[in-house]
Amino acid sequence: MKPRGFTLLELLVTMAIVGILTAIAWPGYGAILRRAQRDEARLALLGIQYAEELRYQNLLAYGDRLAEPVALGGLALADRSAGGSYALSVRLSGDGQHYTAIAEATAPGRQAGDHACRMLSIDETGRRRSADAAGNWSDDPRRCWQ
Repeated sequence: MKPRGFTLLELLVTMAIVGILTAIAWPGYGAILRRAQRDEARLALLGIQYAEELRYQNLLAYGDRLAEPVALGGLALADRSAGGSYALSVRLSGDGQHYTAIAEATAPGRQAGDHACRMLSIDETGRRRSADAAGNWSDDPRRCWQ
């Protein structure tokens, strides 16, 4: 009767092949996850844009106080995205007629390693921009907004 099973050498070769395939696939998988999780920032920025337009309709000026209640002139929104991976802020012009909403990936969030798209922004005209980890802004909306 012939013994059944695997030899130690066969098992080691199989484990080495699996290790090599994992090492090749893992960076691509992480990039796909980071790209998918950018939806968190995009949804938060679109929520800010909606709240700003409602505020402008009523008061004829935009606001930069995210967490303040609407009754006190704020937007009544959180200063972090739903999953907590992005810090949210609004930069306002002096006359209150222009704003830029920004979502920035922060440590120790899941998106802290997203060096290509560290910040996303949208303004009152709907212009969508993104910045890398070095702070270099790009006007190409396909870069990080898709």
